[in-house]
Amino acid sequence: MTKEDETRPFSEVERASARGELPAGTLAGEYILEGFIARGGCGVVYAARHARSGRPAAVKVLSEAVAHSRRVVERFAREIEALRLISHPNIVEICEVGELNNHQPFYVMERLEGQTLDALIRAETRLAPREALDLFEPICAALGAAHAAGIIHRDVKASNIFICSGKPRTVKLLDFGIAKLMGPEEGSTWLTTAGRMPGTPSIMAPEQILGGPIDARVDVYALGVLLHRMLVGRLPFHTHDMDEMVRKHLEEPPMPPSLRVPLPLELDAVVLRCMEKRRERRFGSVEELVRALREAIGEPASGTKGGSDPTQPAVGVYLEVRTRGGSDDLDDALAADIGQVLDMAESQLERAGFILAST
Repeated sequence: MTKEDETRPFSEVERASARGELPAGTLAGEYILEGFIARGGCGVVYAARHARSGRPAAVKVLSEAVAHSRRVVERFAREIEALRLISHPNIVEICEVGELNNHQPFYVMERLEGQTLDALIRAETRLAPREALDLFEPICAALGAAHAAGIIHRDVKASNIFICSGKPRTVKLLDFGIAKLMGPEEGSTWLTTAGRMPGTPSIMAPEQILGGPIDARVDVYALGVLLHRMLVGRLPFHTHDMDEMVRKHLEEPPMPPSLRVPLPLELDAVVLRCMEKRRERRFGSVEELVRALREAIGEPASGTKGGSDPTQPAVGVYLEVRTRGGSDDLDDALAADIGQVLDMAESQLERAGFILAST
């Protein structure tokens, strides 16, 4: 290699290769890759466009580093199978399946614009109960369709839920990479290539952690964890020690959400029932869970019209704003500052689930 070779700028192809990514222009079936979007546990997602029609899409390619593993390839194929078995507006749609020239498997899906639920929660800290319900219902609808098709997701978490931009908001459930077809549990104890159970320890039901027989109620448990995070802004159990996280899910009851933020006790009951250690004590289906959540928030059952909100107690909130100097003189700048404080207070109250009366 010459000195000039050592110092010349990297081409885009070389930079992509160094990151373990495919360069723009790579052909995946009838789609041309345009650029990197995201990386998951064993796959990379790229923005793409149909070679003839120009239709935008996203392409998920199994990483070259793990494409030699039969187990990982089977997991990737299972994700494709799960997505093909379910046709639902809240589940991402597959357009094409194939292999690259080097035999890396890929599938093409609709391209989504927006943000994950994880990003939304991080930006807003926590969600008001009605906003949480608006996002939670389509997630449960997607899972209901999956369960009806005999598929358990096993990894329902905020980063696997996508909120599409535009009006009305569309919610999509992503990543069926560790989904399982319901039936005999001969594969319930299989491990990932890292030697651990597949899934995310911070959301896993006890029976999933222990590798025992599972059914759709492991997703109900994960939905309870998700609902807690949406309403409170944090997971029910928080620790950086994975062994301790596992112990908490196996042995420790979660703290009721209302002890962390102002919430109705009825919401506590919904979250805690989802997260029962014994699955027979949880909601039997996502449909039953949604009905209980709507009732706890005071929303009419889905599909009903009319009716008024149930009577709720009114409270008064006293907010005192003082100047540092103790002066009572109100100039334009101070008035503007007070107005800003009041706006911030209203925003915090609405986020906590309070309905502000017009004055």
